[in-house]
Amino acid sequence: MHSRSRINVLLVILVLFVPIKVLKGQDPVFAQAFFNPTIMNPAYAGAGKYMRLGIIYRNQWTVIDMPYSTFGVSFDRLLFAESARKHSSRSRSIYSGRSGIGVNIVSDVEGKGVFSRNNIDLIYSYGIQPTFNSHVRFGIQTTVIFRTRNFSGLVFPDMINPAGDIIGSSDRVGYSTWNYDIALGITGDIDNFYGGIAVHHLLQPVEASFMGGRAYIPRKYTFHIGADFNLYKWRKFKEVLLFSPNIIYIQQLNFNQLSLGFYLSKNWLVAGLWLRENLSLSSHSFIVTLGYADDIFRMGYSYDFSIMLYGLRGLPTSSHEVTLGWNLEYKRGKKRYRYIKCPKF
Repeated sequence: MHSRSRINVLLVILVLFVPIKVLKGQDPVFAQAFFNPTIMNPAYAGAGKYMRLGIIYRNQWTVIDMPYSTFGVSFDRLLFAESARKHSSRSRSIYSGRSGIGVNIVSDVEGKGVFSRNNIDLIYSYGIQPTFNSHVRFGIQTTVIFRTRNFSGLVFPDMINPAGDIIGSSDRVGYSTWNYDIALGITGDIDNFYGGIAVHHLLQPVEASFMGGRAYIPRKYTFHIGADFNLYKWRKFKEVLLFSPNIIYIQQLNFNQLSLGFYLSKNWLVAGLWLRENLSLSSHSFIVTLGYADDIFRMGYSYDFSIMLYGLRGLPTSSHEVTLGWNLEYKRGKKRYRYIKCPKF
């Protein structure tokens, strides 16, 4: 039997015919987690120095016959500034942004369109400034989820002859469902340190019901912390080589993932190196990121190289991620806005 036939038949057996009481879904995870930060934490809406528009595309496990691909678009901005604080040591007022809004659109496609999930997130955030050198924002996100199953792309056992050739076509039709969800987040910074906590899928929405069982999305908890250090701080001339170590921890049901990494930024160039570790010790990924970022435009590329249990490694488990982003200035004269520090990628 051809390898493609085996894969498709196996998918059918696992998804359609195995009598499992309860199934769990899992969210896609981006390598460039901070490029569209509102996807990771809704509290980042309106927390940037500019209005931000970002596009991200991830192609995972490209060598296998039925890879995963994820596409995301995000936009966020500050709604208005309510208060100003003026320090005698500064010539301009710094306005603390209060309300922010954002929208995310994420499409996750599995098995060349056999299964897909599309999310539309609407976000509202509110910021406070406890001290001059600190800023905290709270975010709430409402989500509409569209889930599609397209069985016409599968190969069923009755479509394979004894020689292993595929004959005929599937007459089975798919179906679509929709649901809604809520997420909460908090993020902030003080001096050169920043971090946050987010909880997604508070409602644990049901994705599918079949054969007396249910498939739902369990709650996802995200914790992230990082800092910015100028390695040229003690030099006499004004140059910046920014070193940004970061930690991201994600827990979703029995899935636990720890990402440890750093970025180096000089002028408009950014380079990053990450280790992503599944705490069950069944998967280890090394992520390399290269990017360009100025005041208007951002562009990045990441490559994931995974080493998995039972010797599956290298190209079969590699992933590629491409990002494009634009920063749009606020048209409010020369006022400066307080924003939360965050890596560009």
